[in-house]
Amino acid sequence: MPDFRFKIMRPVLLALVLTTFALPACQRPGAREVKALNDELDRARRHRDFGNVESVARQILKRAPQHEGAWAALVEARFQMNDTASAEKIVSEWRAAERQPRPKLEEAIGDVALARQDEQEAILHWQKALRRDPKNERVLRKIAELEHAHRHWIEEDAAWSTLIKTRDSADARLRRAIARRQLHRWEDALADLQRARLLAPGNAQVEEWSKRFERLSKFLDEVRELDTSISSSAADFTLLADRALAFLRADDPELALDDAERARKLAIWAIRPKLLQAIALIELNRTNEGADLLVRNSIRLEQLSAENLEAFRRLDGQIAVERTNADLFVSRAWHLNEIGQPELAQEDAETALTLDKKSAGALAELSYALMKLGQSDEALTRIKLATDLDPQLAVAWQYRGEVEMARGETVSAIDSLTHALQLNQTAIALRKRAECYRKIGYNDRAEEDLHALEDLTARAMK
Repeated sequence: MPDFRFKIMRPVLLALVLTTFALPACQRPGAREVKALNDELDRARRHRDFGNVESVARQILKRAPQHEGAWAALVEARFQMNDTASAEKIVSEWRAAERQPRPKLEEAIGDVALARQDEQEAILHWQKALRRDPKNERVLRKIAELEHAHRHWIEEDAAWSTLIKTRDSADARLRRAIARRQLHRWEDALADLQRARLLAPGNAQVEEWSKRFERLSKFLDEVRELDTSISSSAADFTLLADRALAFLRADDPELALDDAERARKLAIWAIRPKLLQAIALIELNRTNEGADLLVRNSIRLEQLSAENLEAFRRLDGQIAVERTNADLFVSRAWHLNEIGQPELAQEDAETALTLDKKSAGALAELSYALMKLGQSDEALTRIKLATDLDPQLAVAWQYRGEVEMARGETVSAIDSLTHALQLNQTAIALRKRAECYRKIGYNDRAEEDLHALEDLTARAMK
């Protein structure tokens, strides 16, 4: 009886054994096929053939529905084709296929969130990916770059530091050096830069930043002193503008812009931060951002004398204390006209007039600004009011002569410039009157003025 049962069961057992050993043999061709498709997928990604990437990835998923690499490739392909909606749909399908999100899925969810401009959600999912795969360089780089875009320098520094612990590289060192420069961690930034040079000698980007740091190093003693002062007086707009000026002289408009913007927010009425902000924007090719500053795009740091810069520093400080002193605004308007900024000069002159309606100086500076802005009729009206209010104001008569010259009223201009010279002999008034004399054929008188100009210049040089 036992033998009979064995004889009956033997074909069943044999079939079971054959089936057991045959299963791997049946699966092997499928595994080999997936591997071949994987190789094809890698080639398509290297050649950026995203149409083929999508086709091959879908073939893999038919055979291996939870294949992480294929899902990730599908999402990448859609992003590369600028098809965010499809990428989001694929991520939803991927989530449905996964029991628990793995690192690549968390990364893809973060990528989709970033595409939707939900940056907090993006960071959240990238951090989840990192918790499962702490050495994921790609995700660390995404976090660092997003923090950089938002000027979160401390967070960016932390991300690059984690990446460097995972794998040191010249690029990561350079990017951390740039972040530390923003944090004014000068020694740490220089150490990172030096390490980047060792890791990638001759790298063009590293060499370019080395030159920038070298230019900055000439001003670092001054900057360090200002760093210390500002750390204890963070609301001092004058110190921030001082540091912005130092950065501009060091050919670092980006850092200059940071300080100039902070100074301007603290003292919206101050002129020096506004000028420095405009110069920094021009050097960064971002002039469109400075339209509200009313600063002409022709301005350059080298065009501003030390005397003018110091005058603006002093006047800004005085106005901070005496906000209703019309004379201070008149003086600043004069300096603004002097450096060719009539829009700003007009603003200051008009402010002075709201404080003192009978300010001849304010009317004179307003007239000069209006003339430079092409409003000669209004300029003439204002300058006549100025000379009527204060007939002893030499600069008003000089401006009146210049306005009349610009309007072709040569005889009137000679009369006005003569008034100016009787009150105060200046090189500009002599030169302008000589031009007028020549226009009406009074060459002898023109020569007399030019001789007087030579004498005046010689005395000034002694």
